[in-house]
Amino acid sequence: MKKLLLSLLFTLPAMAQDGFRNENGNLVWQHTYPATANIIATVETQPYLKVEIATNDTQTGFAEKIKNSCSEGSPAIRNDYKFSFTVKNEDGNYVVTVTDIKIIEVMGPIQARTVVNRCEKYLVDSSLKIRKDSRSQKDIGCIDNFLTGVFSGTMANVAMTAN
Repeated sequence: MKKLLLSLLFTLPAMAQDGFRNENGNLVWQHTYPATANIIATVETQPYLKVEIATNDTQTGFAEKIKNSCSEGSPAIRNDYKFSFTVKNEDGNYVVTVTDIKIIEVMGPIQARTVVNRCEKYLVDSSLKIRKDSRSQKDIGCIDNFLTGVFSGTMANVAMTAN
């Protein structure tokens, strides 16, 4: 019994769900980074991530306008993004949670009209479940890679945009 408890204790962080999950029709992205990554320092140095509240173990903030330059997703998915985020230091790891993910689309012949849509419009079906078709899965993979790069500081598929 003691061995079972110890094995569960050490495997729980590895079993944490990374990527997207659906919470009542709202998409939530979560990723666990090792403490050696020092995500809090990464967030503090990124000009497009704004920290509103910072405590010893948690940072809460938002991103107003970040360009996802992933070439794999559909055209709508490759637009600018805005979202809220929380970074928590839990059990020696950093857990980043991103909510309220919105896609900023600029439309029209002279791009004079801006429309902000929740990403659920593109990735959640009418029964409030994440779509499983190949296009939606490719788009989810694109956004997952984008967000992973934003918080790891690798900046893969990320470009700063002007306000």
